[in-house]
Formats: sequence, structure tokens, C-alpha cells
Amino acid sequence: MLLKVVIVEDEEIIRKGLTFALNWLDMGCIIVGTAKDGAEGLETIRREQPDIVVTDMKMRKMNGVKMIRIGIKEEQF
Repeated sequence: MLLKVVIVEDEEIIRKGLTFALNWLDMGCIIVGTAKDGAEGLETIRREQPDIVVTDMKMRKMNGVKMIRIGIKEEQF
């Protein structure tokens, strides 16, 4: 069974690099979603219910710390 991964990163080149440069299947993972900021990330997490979230900490709209705190309060993680 593959672990589901969501990547949250505001810089597109880094987001794409994390998504495509790593061999996620060799690590037993599959990318189920990506997001460009914490607000979009939280919605993606709610929808996809990932096992792993890789996030930037400093982003516009909502940073990674706030996204994680809200997710924990909602028991999304």
C-alpha cells in the first residue's frame, strides 16, 4: 500500500522539483496533491487525507505552521 503525499510550496519550481525529481514510488509513496499556499494546502489535505505532508513554512495567505495547527485542531492529520 502506497503512502499518500501532499506537497505545499509557494515557489512553483521547488513544488515541481519535489513532485517530479524524487522517485516517490521507490519510497512507497504517491503524490495525491500539490498546493501553492497554506490555504490551498489545507483544502487539499482535507480532500485527500494524506499520510504525509511536505510543506514550506513561510508562504503567503497562510504559512505552513498555521496550516498544520488548523489541521491538528480539525484532526485532519
